[in-house]
Amino acid sequence: MPMTARELDSAYYALWRKAKQLAWDPADIDLSADRAQWARIKTDYPEERYAEQILKLTSLFYQGEESVTKTLAPLCSAIARGGYGLDKELFLTSQLYEEAKHFEFFVRYFAEVFEVDGSETQAYMTPAPQAVLVADLEEVTDRLRRTEDPIALKATFAEAVTHYMGVVEAMLARTGYVGAHDALATRGWLPGLQEGYRLIRRDEGRHVAFGMHCIAELTAEHPEYRSQVQATFEKQLPNVLATVQEFDYPHPLVDLDKLTAYALAQYERFAAAGLGGDAPDLDALTADD
Repeated sequence: MPMTARELDSAYYALWRKAKQLAWDPADIDLSADRAQWARIKTDYPEERYAEQILKLTSLFYQGEESVTKTLAPLCSAIARGGYGLDKELFLTSQLYEEAKHFEFFVRYFAEVFEVDGSETQAYMTPAPQAVLVADLEEVTDRLRRTEDPIALKATFAEAVTHYMGVVEAMLARTGYVGAHDALATRGWLPGLQEGYRLIRRDEGRHVAFGMHCIAELTAEHPEYRSQVQATFEKQLPNVLATVQEFDYPHPLVDLDKLTAYALAQYERFAAAGLGGDAPDLDALTADD
């Protein structure tokens, strides 16, 4: 099926072009300073437990990026099976590539800086992050993969987009990357990790923009989906807030109030797109690019 003029001029195709322009390689990030600093952080801040907090935070990113890499393919397949547009298909190919790179970055970081096996990240997956990042995301995307009825397929696609791009990426991932980057930049710590956070957050601005455009279109066409969008957020909001509170240490590395406010603002923006609000502004959503 050829690309249509509308698809070539769409927001999705613009995001695809931007993804190509802003490609990066996790192998190019210099981690030499991080290795030396990590040793000092572990030694110099036992009371503040900064090393523990950094390891926990990075473990959740590791687990989250692995999960979203594994669960994006059903969304790609649904778009193809449902005929939702080649422009959307093209963009999701770039997103799948980027999610795999994000996971590669954390695999590399654990091996070269933390010098521990990535399997140790599972120790930090308490019930709230396990549900929102892994179990519930796997459930909805697996259900999407198995759905054949065209009407049910589109409804399930809307639910999956809300959970994947709205909850996991907008509310949790971008919130975490903003908070973690700011905390490390303020202290001048771990420049390689800071750079990874910056580049991943930049990519995820496009992913969230894709999701917001999708959900705005879907709910404009099918207003009955709005209740599902709201129900998905309401179900996962306690898990998101509980995950943020995982970092409520006596000496917190990140500003929990700022993170909570950022997560709720992301929720309000994405939910508004799915509840009949105005179409999202691409430039505003991808300002970090």
